[in-house]
Amino acid sequence: MASANLPYAVDAESPLKDSELAVLRKQYESEGSFVGVQTKFNYAWGLIKSNRRSEQQLGVRLLTEIFRDHIERRRECLYYLALGHYRLGNYAEARKYNEILLENEPGNTQALCLRGLVDDKVAKEGIIGVAIVSGVALTAGLVGSMLWKGLSRTR
Repeated sequence: MASANLPYAVDAESPLKDSELAVLRKQYESEGSFVGVQTKFNYAWGLIKSNRRSEQQLGVRLLTEIFRDHIERRRECLYYLALGHYRLGNYAEARKYNEILLENEPGNTQALCLRGLVDDKVAKEGIIGVAIVSGVALTAGLVGSMLWKGLSRTR
């Protein structure tokens, strides 16, 4: 059962304002070593929405801790771990967490939307990778041809 109160993957593209993230950080830090799971989750959520890679990484780390330590929160963490890894460009990890969620909730519209985003990024980067490899191969071929011609002339 998909929860209607969770944002779609595209919502993660709009980061919180610094002041909004500061509120979450202050609450997290004020609870110290007795930080509540909901406070930790809220802070991690805000961090993965950030445009700063270091904050996204911290968000994923906090979500991973919640996933590991709080079985009752795993379903919720799966989506946000997938989203966090997507934001970091770790598409294989994003796909792994998202597919686990979809195994249990095949109609989850958030996860289906995220699957499409991950697949699009992987395809786009695959095309770019092929273009780069092709360009390198073409350049190597041209350089090799010029060297071969140069060697042929000196003989």
